[in-house]
Amino acid sequence: MVSGESSKLELSLKCPVCGSNLQLIENSTYVILGCPHCKRFTRMTKKYVYKNYIEYEGNYVHLKWTELIKELYIRISGQSYQESDTP
Repeated sequence: MVSGESSKLELSLKCPVCGSNLQLIENSTYVILGCPHCKRFTRMTKKYVYKNYIEYEGNYVHLKWTELIKELYIRISGQSYQESDTP
């Protein structure tokens, strides 16, 4: 699922299937939320994230982190795999 250069962050958020800690993975193309134990993943393109979860205010850029993680978690709860380029 993840190829090339990527960053992983283990979250305290639990997998809805097995209860293991979920990982947030970022590579050059995607932001991925997944469970390394049961192999349940969902992902969004960075283009989609920039369009829907970044807010610009003057010289500041804000990532709507809570909303992003919430949507990814809802997706992983409902499906085993999903990619988003559009809503």
